[in-house]
Amino acid sequence: MPFGEGDRWVEVAPPGGGAAIALVPPHGDYQPGWMTGIVLESSDPKSDHSELTAGGVDVDAELMGGDGVVPLMFFFRDHDGNHLMIVETQAG
Repeated sequence: MPFGEGDRWVEVAPPGGGAAIALVPPHGDYQPGWMTGIVLESSDPKSDHSELTAGGVDVDAELMGGDGVVPLMFFFRDHDGNHLMIVETQAG
């Protein structure tokens, strides 16, 4: 989808709806290895952490939070070293 002056984005979503992600080309001084600001919610971050670790993904050694105040969470890095976070879904 075009927007702005010559820019564009691609939006992806699972079949049947749910959350969508807009993929936008980087602007400015972006360099690989930065914090992306992408946070993925999960009902079971412990299981996700184990699965990603077993799959060879660069994940934090330990999970953070989970103390009843701060939700359980951890960071992982993609193949370019960009940081993403998985955080426990909060009951609401």
